[in-house]
Parts: sequence; structure tokens; C-alpha cells
Amino acid sequence: MDDPRQLLEEGRFEELAHDDHPLWRGLALLELKRWEQAATTFESAPDFTHSGTLLELAGAARWLAGEREKGVEHWILALDAGYEGPASRLKPPALLIYAGTRMNDERYVLRGTRLLTKSWKPKVARIWPGPVAGFLLGHIPAQSFVEEGYADSDLEARRAASAHFWAALKDPENAKKHYQAAIASEGAAVLEVEHHLARGELG
Repeated sequence: MDDPRQLLEEGRFEELAHDDHPLWRGLALLELKRWEQAATTFESAPDFTHSGTLLELAGAARWLAGEREKGVEHWILALDAGYEGPASRLKPPALLIYAGTRMNDERYVLRGTRLLTKSWKPKVARIWPGPVAGFLLGHIPAQSFVEEGYADSDLEARRAASAHFWAALKDPENAKKHYQAAIASEGAAVLEVEHHLARGELG
């Protein structure tokens, strides 16, 4: 089988859906809109409860399958899961703000905001997804948040998908435009949970 990242970037999701690794298989199933299958695939990974990335994606799959409470449960578990750096830990509280906004549940919004406020430091804003926290807390203006990118094309595809998703949450009037921008790039952007949630918003 070809390299899974190559299959992902070439949009060969049917092939990737047979990969041995739950991450790649689950991502392919998300792209194929097989939400429940994607969720159970992520959840079957040996390190599922310890991986923030897998919990984020499984939460998105459950959310997209219509199991919103189950999705939020995964995102809450991700608050204490393992991540590679301090900036990545800011994603789960942001997802709680998203969930609370969509479910009209102020508890999640307040919890997510409180956790972001506690973790926010200007130096974190230099490492993606750190700027997400700064933007949601009002420390970073929308234009620079959306437009200031990376030279590396893969990093930029991931950043842009994420940035447009969060911009949509704060700018309902232009939300559709932002969601469309969030899904415009496939390839590396598929690694971002926001890419999949944006597709759900448009669906």
C-alpha cells in the first residue's frame, strides 16, 4: 500500500479506509462521511484515551453522527490527554466553546473560556493552534488571525482550515464563506478536526 499521507493528500480515501492504523483509517472514513464507522475506528485505537488528537477526531465523528453529547464527552476527556506541546492543549477547550455555542449550553462555553484564559500566554500565540485561544479570547484581531500564515504549504493548509472554522464561529454573517474556505483545501488540512466540523456545518 502507498504511504498513507500520500493517499490522504491525493484524496484516495476509499483506499486509505483499509489502512492498518486507526488514525488514517478514521480520517478516510470521516472524509467519506461514514461518521459512526469513523468514530468506532478512532475509539478502537490502543492509545485512544491517552491521545488528544484521537479524542478530538472521535468527538467530531460522534458530533457529526448526531451524537453531540458523546462528542462533547470525548472533547472533555481530551482536556487531560497527551499532546506534543503546550499550544496543542488549547484545542479541546476551544472545542467546548464551539459545542456550547451550537448547543446553546453556556456551561461548556464558560468552561472552555475559563480553561483558555488560564492557559493563555502571548508566547503560546507563536505556535499553532495557540492563536485560536488568543482569537477566541479577543486578544488577536480577526483579519490577522485568518490571514497571517506559514510558508510551508502543508502547515498553511492546516492553519487556514482551522482559522476559518473559528472565524465562522465569531462571525455568523460570513460563516458560510469561512466554512467553505475551511474545506477548500484537502490534503494536509484533513488532519485538522476543524476541517471535518466545517464540512458538517455546510452539510
